[in-house]
Amino acid sequence: MPYLHGVYGQQSPTTDTLSPSGVSTLPVYIGTAPVQQLADPAAAINVPIIINSFADAVAKIGYSDDWVTFTLSEAVYAHFKNRIQPIGPIVVINVMDPETSVTVGTQSVAIANGVGYITAPAVLDTIAITGKVLGTDFKAEYTTDGRVKVSALPTKTLVNPSPATFDKMDIAEVTSSDVIGGNLAGVRTGISVVELVYVTHKQIPTILAAPGWSQVKLIKEALVTASQNINGHWDALVAADLDSGATSDTIAEAIAWKATNGYTDIGVKVGWPKAKSAGRIFWTSTLMVVRMQQTDFASDNVPYISPSNKQVDITGPVLASGADFVFDENQANELNQKGITTFNFRSGIWVLWGPHCANYEYGASIDPKDVFDAGIRMMMYMTNTFQDRFMSDVDGPLNRSMKDTILNDAGTWINSLIADGKLLYGVIEFLETSNPTSSIVEGNFLFNTQITTTPVAKSLTFVVQYTTKGITALFGGES
Repeated sequence: MPYLHGVYGQQSPTTDTLSPSGVSTLPVYIGTAPVQQLADPAAAINVPIIINSFADAVAKIGYSDDWVTFTLSEAVYAHFKNRIQPIGPIVVINVMDPETSVTVGTQSVAIANGVGYITAPAVLDTIAITGKVLGTDFKAEYTTDGRVKVSALPTKTLVNPSPATFDKMDIAEVTSSDVIGGNLAGVRTGISVVELVYVTHKQIPTILAAPGWSQVKLIKEALVTASQNINGHWDALVAADLDSGATSDTIAEAIAWKATNGYTDIGVKVGWPKAKSAGRIFWTSTLMVVRMQQTDFASDNVPYISPSNKQVDITGPVLASGADFVFDENQANELNQKGITTFNFRSGIWVLWGPHCANYEYGASIDPKDVFDAGIRMMMYMTNTFQDRFMSDVDGPLNRSMKDTILNDAGTWINSLIADGKLLYGVIEFLETSNPTSSIVEGNFLFNTQITTTPVAKSLTFVVQYTTKGITALFGGES
């Protein structure tokens, strides 16, 4: 520390509001991140990275306000910068590679006092300035605002302006195949990396999303496939978007687009259109995931409450073009009855609106467990929890004492959910008819569980009827 004598002042950067601890709902986002900002970009490509705060995201995957190019930055902002409740953790899987997802960029860099800035998302080690050598004549580094600062090294100079060329990160170089990925010779890429979340972070992935990509049918279908039996055990909900471009910029067109493109899966919650806040445009899938995580945390991490009719941090819905798209509750219900989640303005706030998943259509025959998003998620929650809770009992002796212990432990847990109103009914049994000798000698045991999820109060109707009984009060009589 230097010698100090006097009065000094320093400004310290704002500390981000931290997410609450103990959040068990774990969203997994697949997309693109500005990893060219990192010292070692290769370490952040096609791996599951857990993010706990905005600053954590900047350090691990970088950040950019260019959400079209860097789709994961939208998720980071929505979770950790929203004004309702910053919420995490989230897991991100970046598929953008600074060695391949690039095009050639050029810029005439204005230099003042040996310093200039490149505004494009340049890959640092590819920056070249005419007549100068990187590392010998100048250095390049990312600033906190996402620009590249070019500085002349001691005893060196840079002319004004300095023509620069570089590799520039380009979303056009990322394909649907990159996002979908696969498992080639034991190396997982894209959506396939979801299989590594549990083994890497010891947490169960419960929601999958790819904002900016899930409106592509092949990617949506890959998400659906990946969400089922993750690691042979876990089930997750998929949050996806309908296109809100030129061919689906009305309610009728959105409904038709959903049907034509097959966005009708049970385990998929679809949103339309997009939404804006403070000049930023969000995909609805991002806002749905944030709201589900916030709602779950407020409900003891049990997803028995729908995120519908809960506040979201927006100032209104918009189309893909950014044009405002204003509609009322009746029109929002047109979308809801076709299994599309949207937005509604009520009591001075904007809320998410729609308690169903993509499989829902009013009037159609639907399995009761699949009518509401909360019911679908509770079924996933129950099976995921049973597997996680009793994993340690596998390969142990299943004698009468152990059977009774499992029944007692599971029954106590189910009863606690009923007592808290998170289930209406639940029972677990070990039935002889479900466990024939042929199965038992092979070490296979089956516990039958029946539950009734708590229904969603989708509508409340109050019938008001006029009566003349009160007229007698005018004459001093009892009404």
